[in-house]
Amino acid sequence: MLLRRSFVAVLALAAATPASAHGPTGHGPSGGRPGDPGQVTRTVEVTATDNAFSLKVLDVRDGETVRFVVRNTGIDPHEFIIGTITEHAEHRRMMKEMIDRQKKDGHVHSMTSMEHEGGVWIEPGKTASFVWIFARTPDLEFACNILGHYEDGMRGEIYFIP
Repeated sequence: MLLRRSFVAVLALAAATPASAHGPTGHGPSGGRPGDPGQVTRTVEVTATDNAFSLKVLDVRDGETVRFVVRNTGIDPHEFIIGTITEHAEHRRMMKEMIDRQKKDGHVHSMTSMEHEGGVWIEPGKTASFVWIFARTPDLEFACNILGHYEDGMRGEIYFIP
């Protein structure tokens, strides 16, 4: 746990790289696009603890506009990002490369907030929200890609229903 927290500042910067700010693969996330707050049909509230989301699975309709309100009650920052399994894996790979590079260079950076297309970054004790229009996409999930968080279970599947 101490080791994980020691990298939080580095991870925050890694998550803020231009590629991840526009989705896990740098071209915008799969599964939809940012939505108009005036078109929201449903609000989904999510709590992020130290190693889990309160939401485990999400059922959505193709074209549905959802507002996500994510509250972080844990001691570490978290992100809540929508993307495919492959995009999340790429995002984690890029974050690990940033950490490795910064450890090698001896530089540690910090950050207080950031934006993601397809998600949000949430500092401990804070709440963040975003609006998303879903588009039917295979292998879609929500996740926190901070080193070790995904592996600890901070992810969930998104299913498209008729």
